[in-house]
Amino acid sequence: MWGAGAVVALEVARRIFRITQLFRPNRDPLASWNPEDYGISRAQTEEVWIETEDGELLYGWYLRAPKPIASTLYCHGNTGNLTNPAHLMPHLLECGFNVLLFDYRGYGKSTGRATVSGVTADTFAAARYHDAIRPKHLPSLLFGFSLGGAIAAQVVRAHPFDGLILQSTFSSLSAVARVAFPRVPLHLFSGRAFDTTRALRDLQIPLLILHGTEDEACPCWMADAMHEACGSPRKEIYRVEGGLHKDLWERDGAAMATVVTRFANELEPRTRQAVYAPRLLDSVFRVVRRLLRSRAKATT
Repeated sequence: MWGAGAVVALEVARRIFRITQLFRPNRDPLASWNPEDYGISRAQTEEVWIETEDGELLYGWYLRAPKPIASTLYCHGNTGNLTNPAHLMPHLLECGFNVLLFDYRGYGKSTGRATVSGVTADTFAAARYHDAIRPKHLPSLLFGFSLGGAIAAQVVRAHPFDGLILQSTFSSLSAVARVAFPRVPLHLFSGRAFDTTRALRDLQIPLLILHGTEDEACPCWMADAMHEACGSPRKEIYRVEGGLHKDLWERDGAAMATVVTRFANELEPRTRQAVYAPRLLDSVFRVVRRLLRSRAKATT
């Protein structure tokens, strides 16, 4: 009986840790929902809504570069919403990247509540949507920042992309918990979700890691650990000297642009496309969610 109680207590602690430390969504934008306030032309922006397998609706922007060399699905970090990294999108557009920037469930305008399984399912849904709208002659990139990189590393194992870029990403959830709370054993409650190092072991597509040498949230040794563990025959790290967790583009934008542009130019678009057949149960969930959402709107 005591053993069962300990298991339950551990699971409760794990869930509390993930809810309070892993996801920090915000429904409000930094400035506004106008892409022009972040240096992005309206003419380059298409607002999109993406439906998940379980019927949530994810809000996003598909941004088109004037002379695209790749199309990118961008997974943002754990804080705020898509407007937090929006000011960085002009850098990628200037590099020739089309970008699908989206919010996980519970973030910004997206419906639902963020969970470990939920944000991963959201990224799969965004990946399928990206495949449907991107120019097929361009390489398809998955770009993840911080938590978004950990999510991307899980998704790329099951959804085909031509290349993976991880910026300021942690090697594992337990490792980042040790860094954030060195005197409190919260790593014991983190579980095995978002183990980036483990996910990269079987990676076969090219990998580019971007990391600051002075990253205060995800120390640079994590980048080295991920690079060493990665099974891809083509993998590289670009370190920004003195770079912190969130300032790499501001600190070293020209060099970062050169590195990511070269990386994209050396990719070849895949010939195999992702095939997705929705399960019956998922279809039922979507129908139920639509009905509940319609009823909620009718009563307000």
